[in-house]
Amino acid sequence: MKLQRLLLESFRNHERTIVECSSGVNLFLGDNGEGKTNILEGISYLCLSKSFYAVNDSVVMNINRSGFTATGTFLSDGNIGYEVRVMFDKPQNQKMITVNKAKLDKASSLIGKFPVVILSPEQSLITIGSPSDRRRFIDFVISQSSRAYLESLIDYRRILKQRNKILSEMVFSRKENDVALHAWNEQLVHVGTALIEKRREFLEDFRGLVINSFQLLTGVAEQPGMRYVPSFDCTAGGKEAIEASFQSALQDHQQEEYRTGYSLVGPHRDEFVFQINELDIRNFASQGQHKTFLIALKLAEFFYLKERCNETPILLLDDVLSEMDGRRSQRLLETTATLGQVFITSTDERAINWTQVISSDPKKFYIRQGNIDRVEKGPYIS
Repeated sequence: MKLQRLLLESFRNHERTIVECSSGVNLFLGDNGEGKTNILEGISYLCLSKSFYAVNDSVVMNINRSGFTATGTFLSDGNIGYEVRVMFDKPQNQKMITVNKAKLDKASSLIGKFPVVILSPEQSLITIGSPSDRRRFIDFVISQSSRAYLESLIDYRRILKQRNKILSEMVFSRKENDVALHAWNEQLVHVGTALIEKRREFLEDFRGLVINSFQLLTGVAEQPGMRYVPSFDCTAGGKEAIEASFQSALQDHQQEEYRTGYSLVGPHRDEFVFQINELDIRNFASQGQHKTFLIALKLAEFFYLKERCNETPILLLDDVLSEMDGRRSQRLLETTATLGQVFITSTDERAINWTQVISSDPKKFYIRQGNIDRVEKGPYIS
């Protein structure tokens, strides 16, 4: 998949910006606050219907406007063209997405059509943060490659919300409502089991990709690892065994849930443990090892999505090269330049050695106050 052209209108500080993209490396240079990350945000909207950076659509639009538009022209690996447009209207609080002028009924329908891999400083939480950060990463990868998983995940969150509402009402009223809770328990177990099965399957396939990517980056004998730790014991058996264990765990935690007013068992409480030499990296890894493991995860994500989606993902690297030492940043640039189309932001072009990526038809875009000040490309890049 290649993004050929990007148009941002009233998008943060970009009043109207057109980017004619290289099929290889695209580097956006400028000081902080000039609008480099906003361009990557626009690409994120076209691939995911939302920003990887902001949680609210209204903060993305130009402060003096009532909405924004992001439009992109894509070319698939099979040479099929697509025009994607995402429009947000603040007065109506409405977002409309079209693909080749056909309106999508749900924003989630866009996910997986144009696979994307994102690496930004905020994503360091994947390795150093809470279990929810790791679950979010795993769910994001699987959802781009599996429509069934995405729909189950959306359904599970709806069920969980309703179940938590009943539990909260029970705490407030101090009255148990087993009849109402029982119906939601059955749905929670049924949909939750599907998520657990897919997560187990995913980890078996993903683990090897992480190991290969880690060794590609380091070339050392350190051995990365990954473990899936569900919120209840279901390490063995298939669907029926998981459902039985799930039901049993709900029963065991029933009184505690009645006291807290919150669901304490299920995929929303699962953990994924990342390791180096069988040691949990949260407790034993150095800062450099954390960064290397995160990059290995992202490269593994790229290879996984490419195989499962039958489409080469687009890579977005937001201000990550400047945070690495010279050896790691150059290794990352050289590796990603050979994989597909890459969009990079940086405040310092000296952090990048172009010698090894000149064959990727690179382009440099100098961004100033929400505009492209100038462009350099091809053999003229030094």
